[in-house]
Amino acid sequence: MNNDDRMVKVLSSIYESVFCPDCGTRLRFGDLDCPHCGLDTDEPFRQWAERMLQKLDA
Repeated sequence: MNNDDRMVKVLSSIYESVFCPDCGTRLRFGDLDCPHCGLDTDEPFRQWAERMLQKLDA
């Protein structure tokens, strides 16, 4: 896979919305907890990162 293909996959992942699994609020990168319910955002962002790595490996 060339660098252009990899960049497209990274950019498409960045545009993917991440939501709080507890209340459904859209999370922004840099949020340490959900701005609505206070849930720790570590797990939703780890799941997002795993999906991005799977896209890059595909």
